[in-house]
Amino acid sequence: MGAGITSGECSEQDTFNISREKVSDWIYTPTDTVIITIIIPITWCLGVINNSTFLFVMLRVPKLRTDTFLYLAHMALADLLFLNLASILYIWRYTASVVVFHDPFVNSAQCITFFVVAQTGYFASLALVTMVTFERYLALCHPIKHRTIRGRRRTHRMISICWLVGLLVAIPSTVMLSDLKLLCLNWPDDEAYVYQDYPSTSTYCDIIVPWAGYFMPPMRNFPWLFSLAANIYMYMRILKTLSKRSGRGGIVNNDPNALKIRNQVAKMLIVNGTVSFLCQTPYCIMNLAEWICFYAQIPNPLWNILGKNSIVIYRVLLYINTIINPLIYMIYG
Repeated sequence: MGAGITSGECSEQDTFNISREKVSDWIYTPTDTVIITIIIPITWCLGVINNSTFLFVMLRVPKLRTDTFLYLAHMALADLLFLNLASILYIWRYTASVVVFHDPFVNSAQCITFFVVAQTGYFASLALVTMVTFERYLALCHPIKHRTIRGRRRTHRMISICWLVGLLVAIPSTVMLSDLKLLCLNWPDDEAYVYQDYPSTSTYCDIIVPWAGYFMPPMRNFPWLFSLAANIYMYMRILKTLSKRSGRGGIVNNDPNALKIRNQVAKMLIVNGTVSFLCQTPYCIMNLAEWICFYAQIPNPLWNILGKNSIVIYRVLLYINTIINPLIYMIYG
């Protein structure tokens, strides 16, 4: 759809007659209002403050400018990118229309650009979480190999690859949100005076081709599943190595302070990764359930049990994750 779309462009297929019983499904509820006007702004502000503070402290404290904390700094930047755009979109939607499903964009190019950039932040953060765990895994489980390949130049290269991976995964994932469509809304006629100020049209970013809905949702969740499996494996190996070294028969280190710092960093990454995946799990489960129900052409039972606000709550958990990450870094750092 291009700029300047109007209700005159609506076909019969794009026109939706809303019954009085279904009105509540189309407009914001009091719960939506609380989440969007109070909870999301609070998480947004806390996320920006915490991540910005972490970046400032890292710049001011020379001992934090290590390869590990360089990964964490870029993770904070990726989290800020995702958090800012996602929060702006929710508040923008709310202020633009009373219709829940409204996307206030002008054309499809805006849909594509916005969601590619936002998803790049999300997937880059996921890649950085995995990469920083991999670095600690090499340092603790394969120290000799790690000494031969480590270096600031390699770190910058790996960080660039993580951002590139985030972009390459984000581009196909936005197929689900690439086509701006216009929907004409006919509100109930029996109480026309109640709905006279309600919008007659709504725009939304939709799937570009219908068949993509059968394979894109699991593809969007595949990076998360892969990252989860890889991190669990590396966490187990790291904990096993730390357990061996803390025992009586463990390896004796000539610098106890260095060993303590190394172990502390490893534990920080495990705690951070665990919290991160716990916050992301509900949203990914909801996405997978929605795809399965779409494929089977059945109602989503999670929507029936938890209500339509559940997807917003799961997204808020993603935002809360961006608040917790820098706190963990500073506590253990």
